[in-house]
Amino acid sequence: MRMLAVILMTLGMAAASVGLTLAWMGRQGQVDAKTQWEEQRTIADGQPHVLRTSVSLSRLSFPSLNREFFVAEGASERNLLLGPVHVGRSAAPGEMGNCIIAAHRDTHFRILNQVRKGDEIAIEWAGKLYRYRAVSLAIVPAEDERFYRQEHQPLLTLVTCYPFYYVGPAPKRYIVQARLI
Repeated sequence: MRMLAVILMTLGMAAASVGLTLAWMGRQGQVDAKTQWEEQRTIADGQPHVLRTSVSLSRLSFPSLNREFFVAEGASERNLLLGPVHVGRSAAPGEMGNCIIAAHRDTHFRILNQVRKGDEIAIEWAGKLYRYRAVSLAIVPAEDERFYRQEHQPLLTLVTCYPFYYVGPAPKRYIVQARLI
């Protein structure tokens, strides 16, 4: 019985260690991305001006929630550990089509459970600011891909796994769609 207790405690500590490591990596990824973002900007005449732009990094913000995230280009496993990602096959922010941004539910995109219809969502990309308004919130089966289809107007789709507090691979997706203002 004592051996079982030691094994369970060891497994629990290992699981907690993995969770803390992943949380630290996500936080540090956003700190590093913010530093990279700020290196692209300078102050001249009291106003921020873009020195050079990057198509590999954008800033996603939720003004009503006072939160921002830095979005990497490409949905690789590594990029997803560090923060939200722009899905490569989707439209760029502000362009015609469906701009898809994904992130993990247990780190960066848990905030999606606080987004409401009508909320503003902003993306700064390649030196331009695009403002969107949330028009729909949906919970769908993981295999449902209708929200990923291309559109004939500028659309932003934010996606994460659901339920937010599920342990293991989540069976559903939480989708926020927003239209360009």
